[in-house]
Amino acid sequence: MAYQAQDPYARQTAIQQSPSNARYSAQYPPQQSPRFTENGYDTYNANAYQANSTIAPFGGALQHRQPIPQLQTQQRAFAVSIPVPSAPVPPLAAHASNEYRGRQNMPPPPYQTPPLDYQLLLLSLAEEYFASAYGFGSMADIAHREGKMQSYYKMMATGLGCLEAVLKYFKMEPEKEAIVRLRYATILFEETENTTEAEDSLNKGIVLCDRHRFFNLKYNMQHLLARIQFSKTPRATFKFLDGILKDAEAYQHVAWVYAFRFLKVSMHLELSSHQDLIAALNLFKSIISMARNYGDKAILAIGTTLEALTCLRISSNAEYYEEAQRALAAVRSLQLDPVIEELHQLTVLMSFVDLCCQLQQFEPLQAISKMQIMQNALRTVNSSQSWTDDGSFAIPIPAARMPSCKSQNGIVRRRNNDTIVLMFNWMPKEDIYNVGYLLGGASMANRNTVDGKKSEHLLEEGIKSLERAQRQNSKVPKSITLASSQQAWREHMNCYMRLYLAFALCARTSWLAAKEQQSKIEASVALMIKTPEPLLLLKAYLDAVIYQGIGNLTKALSLYQSSVLSLPAPSEQRSHSQISLDISILSTLNMILIIRSPSHPQNHLVPLLVSNLEPLCPQNQNHQIRSAYHLVAATTSPDTILLTKQYLQSALQVSKQTDNKHLICMVLNFMSWKFFRGVVGEQAESCARASQSLAQQSMNGLWMSVSAGLMADTLEVAGRNEEAGKVRQSGVETSGSLPQALQEAMNRDLDGLDVRMADEGEIYAVAMGVN
Repeated sequence: MAYQAQDPYARQTAIQQSPSNARYSAQYPPQQSPRFTENGYDTYNANAYQANSTIAPFGGALQHRQPIPQLQTQQRAFAVSIPVPSAPVPPLAAHASNEYRGRQNMPPPPYQTPPLDYQLLLLSLAEEYFASAYGFGSMADIAHREGKMQSYYKMMATGLGCLEAVLKYFKMEPEKEAIVRLRYATILFEETENTTEAEDSLNKGIVLCDRHRFFNLKYNMQHLLARIQFSKTPRATFKFLDGILKDAEAYQHVAWVYAFRFLKVSMHLELSSHQDLIAALNLFKSIISMARNYGDKAILAIGTTLEALTCLRISSNAEYYEEAQRALAAVRSLQLDPVIEELHQLTVLMSFVDLCCQLQQFEPLQAISKMQIMQNALRTVNSSQSWTDDGSFAIPIPAARMPSCKSQNGIVRRRNNDTIVLMFNWMPKEDIYNVGYLLGGASMANRNTVDGKKSEHLLEEGIKSLERAQRQNSKVPKSITLASSQQAWREHMNCYMRLYLAFALCARTSWLAAKEQQSKIEASVALMIKTPEPLLLLKAYLDAVIYQGIGNLTKALSLYQSSVLSLPAPSEQRSHSQISLDISILSTLNMILIIRSPSHPQNHLVPLLVSNLEPLCPQNQNHQIRSAYHLVAATTSPDTILLTKQYLQSALQVSKQTDNKHLICMVLNFMSWKFFRGVVGEQAESCARASQSLAQQSMNGLWMSVSAGLMADTLEVAGRNEEAGKVRQSGVETSGSLPQALQEAMNRDLDGLDVRMADEGEIYAVAMGVN
């Protein structure tokens, strides 16, 4: 059967239609071209197609052809193949450039978009979902709204699903696949509990990076893998890091050797046992030695500063304190280097550590001068461009330490052709200021009442700043895990500031205000998932001090004898932190002052408690603990007057060094009562007046009343009854503001052995003076 051409849209008729434009007909005469028909080949007019530069074939994109110039006498034959459609299609539009229109007024075919890149689409969607989840606002607000929490986790799950689909169904370039795997594992670790899946993704990525020699990506993956393993098996992680460090040292990838050693240090510091702190110090020494050999001054400075801070955390003997001072001196020698001058974060950190050294040694005059240096360093925070909103900062290293590093992201990054940087995470600006408020308040605690309650003002301002930061939205989008940990840190700081503020209020017998701070601390601690041990210790100690100060000695004694505050056995003391031992020592001192009266049923425990303190207190690094111990030993000593004088002399000498006016006031009052009671003379009067003046400077209602009574007795013995009456009346008026239990004790007839009034004052003042 012969082939029969199909022409369902009358194209042949349109083509054979003679053009209406005469000019066109003259320039392009009809051309005949054979066409196969039922009876053989036939011809048709092709100039209608030739005149138009655009031909739209069936089922394809537009094709462009240039018109073929022809002479009048030239005839060129060519064939145009028109495919037969298998289904109805839109009519073809034939438009002539010289105003020719075909009979069929057919619209142009629709524009066909190129196919979608689904891989790129899924990756972009994943990042969009993560950014939307991070941008929900205040994490505190999210935590109080269940709907927002569900939306947050739904977005994170959808974003993870997009990344998982890309890894599962698409073939990518090796470097791009490694980056996607690292991102996928990071989100899994930060936002979920699927650590096994994150480890699988990282292990595949590490194999891929090994195959293609992507060293920087491989080290980033191993860094994350080590952190994941540390969350499950901390001790096993150290062996894993040792293997990585061995490979990095063999390849001479110095920048990553620094990075993994700093990571290992941070893990030891997080575990914080004595063994781990010693291991961290050894790692710092290796970092410092390596940085000195390579001439990396920025690494040398940050390593030395952190070494000093770690020494303060150990603080078991004078050796580590001296080592911290040597480390700080080494950092100061580098301060004039241009590289170090640009690191404002390092300057602030060094000022913090330097001030902590003085606070730990309780050298108040030095601490005040160091506080001023810290405040000058903090003034550069807002003006410095190196401070980022998220608190991270970069330590520059010569590019030769990791030549293959090209990435501008990750832990080790390329800054320019000559420099790479090692990234550290620290605190944002507002939290830096909050640390400054806390350290400033602690530095001024001894002189709080003398300097216009400056310590209280600093702590109150710090509390306001913390509460303001907790209410406001963060400037930097962050995961809910990171934001929650930051919120928890701020809650801890809030409690520490309130603790110091409560102690300062107790020091001037403002018991109602102290109890108000105590209740706020209890409310905050009740909401904490994990409470730091020092915070629990200080909270328990504050509770006992307040009970003791308001006269509830039974409750105070039960708290001091609890397992939290009692002194551990000698064999167990090494396993306790220094702050735990110091709090236990203070609790034992206060316990002795409560039961020292011969009429107390537990008075027989006093010699045992004093003997337990003897190996811990005289050589303690805390000078104020030494002074308090000598004072308590003087009040309980059954031996000769000579030994009592020696104790008092030591207590007075050390308390003057620390400028603790409470302890000096207590020592002078006890001396006046012990040695000058009933004695007429200039020395007796001067001692009584000095104690009264110190009590007024300390704004302590209890000791103002006690010292007034002792001064009145001294004046009466000297025959100056009128002056004595005025002094005694002022003491009575002052005692009216004291708690009811103390007023009752002061109104009793006291003998020389059971001096309850003095006991109460010593109990509270020893506790507050040491803090």
